[in-house]
Amino acid sequence: MIILLLAVKLAACGFHLRTAESPLLAPLKDQQVFIEGLDTQQGFGQKLIAALRQAGAEPTTAAKQASLRLKLTQINEGKTATAFSATRQVREFNHFLDLSFTVESMLQAERSLTSSVHVERNQIYDSRYVLGVSEEERSIQAELQAEAARLLALRLAALVP
Repeated sequence: MIILLLAVKLAACGFHLRTAESPLLAPLKDQQVFIEGLDTQQGFGQKLIAALRQAGAEPTTAAKQASLRLKLTQINEGKTATAFSATRQVREFNHFLDLSFTVESMLQAERSLTSSVHVERNQIYDSRYVLGVSEEERSIQAELQAEAARLLALRLAALVP
């Protein structure tokens, strides 16, 4: 009874759940994106395809059908040592992914964007647990790629009218 009363009050005040049609949940809805300069069958390419689809876009292999053309100009992944112990052993790594790209609207030639995305994560290194380090590094790299792809999809949404 209380739940029913609460639902009626929420509906009366204008509250509505967001649907997949919402521009906040699908900012690239109905956009065809042509990706240039990236193998979309593996690694970062797969994560970018997933992020674009989650944002409502549909990646295409035909440049003429695309409403947006995305050209990846640079992808740089790496790690640097950021902290050392008193005995000069590495204690912390900083993993990073830098991504530079250009995107242009095929429907409005004057709308284009050249930008970059930088994501990073820290990894605490302990030589006592060296067997888990490589798995943790793979996990961090996958997280970085997914986050960079998500941020790239949000930047593309800035070009959509």
